[in-house]
Amino acid sequence: MPGTRGAAAAVAAAAVLALTTGCGMLGLGEESEKSDEDRLVEMLNESNRLDAELASAEFRIVERCLEEAGHTVHDPWSMQPYEPTEEEALTSYYPHDSFLIDPEEAAEYGFGQWANGPDGMDDPATEDYWAAEEEEYEEEGSWEEPDTTDWDALEPAEQYDWYVAYQGEEYAEWSYGSAQEYSDMMLGEGDYSEEAIAAEEAAAAAEGTEDGEIVVDEEMEQEPKPGGCQLEMIEALYGEPTLVEDTWEGEGGAEETYSYWTYRPENPAWADETMWEDIEIAYGDEMADHQTELLDCISGKGHEGWEFDQYNSLPVWEFFSALYYQNSSEEEREMMVGDSDAEVPPVPDAAGSSYEEWKAYEIQLASDFAACGEETGYVDASEQAYEQVHVDAYAAIEQDVYAWQEEMNDAISEAQELLDA
Repeated sequence: MPGTRGAAAAVAAAAVLALTTGCGMLGLGEESEKSDEDRLVEMLNESNRLDAELASAEFRIVERCLEEAGHTVHDPWSMQPYEPTEEEALTSYYPHDSFLIDPEEAAEYGFGQWANGPDGMDDPATEDYWAAEEEEYEEEGSWEEPDTTDWDALEPAEQYDWYVAYQGEEYAEWSYGSAQEYSDMMLGEGDYSEEAIAAEEAAAAAEGTEDGEIVVDEEMEQEPKPGGCQLEMIEALYGEPTLVEDTWEGEGGAEETYSYWTYRPENPAWADETMWEDIEIAYGDEMADHQTELLDCISGKGHEGWEFDQYNSLPVWEFFSALYYQNSSEEEREMMVGDSDAEVPPVPDAAGSSYEEWKAYEIQLASDFAACGEETGYVDASEQAYEQVHVDAYAAIEQDVYAWQEEMNDAISEAQELLDA
């Protein structure tokens, strides 16, 4: 926890901040001054670096404990280090991205929702659309899966013993069942044989024939306290792990809870859920007049009934899900459209009655939305407002983050001492 060292870090950070923002007084010139956003992005990147470095040290401590117990091959999925992400800005998207898209893309693909509809799979253009989407995804970077060759060569019993040594017997059973169940699952035997799975599917289908739906009423078991080498690492670096209980409103308004164990102090930049709610509220307040202007423009192009939702977005996905699945079965429509409470405009007569007409209407709507975005200057206003509310939000917790960073540096030093011992 922050404590005295955290307070000292906050004072030191404030001094550094004063020097940074006043660098013109030191003769460095205004060009060397960093913007508030640049400074806060550097703060996030340093936090990401510390997170990755500490996680790597934790893995090394656990691996040494496991190897001392005779386990020299490790599950690469459980012990996978990661490269810290390099943020370029405080925001990675804008609320308008989903409904104000590039005019050229809008003219060619609309919002792309036609490719998700039941008739889209028979559209020759769908393959090109998804190929373009995949190419864009690959350009953004892909993640490499770990090499599992050595791990896969182990017998299921050896793998299960590793899990027990890693997190304790109770945790291993909670995650994978008993040693026998894990072995059956990995070898496709017992309850996991093809015959057993087919029989279970047939029984489930028979049970669900009355109302067309199979109801599964299972309450998630509480996560057990970690044990084994992971617990040894936790106690050495952080003390006893803490049980956290999250509560949220589930289906039908019923209160649901989920408990989990935590041990590393959480980055204040990600810990406070109200921060994200406050960002959306502040952004919505800044954009209220612009949203009214945009809706007036959209209405002027013949598209009535559109309203912004609580996330400062227009419910494009919900609207076109309802459009393309209007002739589908109730089960399929419910699965795709769901029970969203977004205010969706009624489907107008102008949308037509066939897939080809619906797709043409989607492209026209996307193009009209994009045109209104340009005519009203909505995109520029949205970007400026969203960036500023993020700067304000991160600046408000800046000193807390610096104090947390000092805690992480102390933990890294302590981990290194353990590894050097």
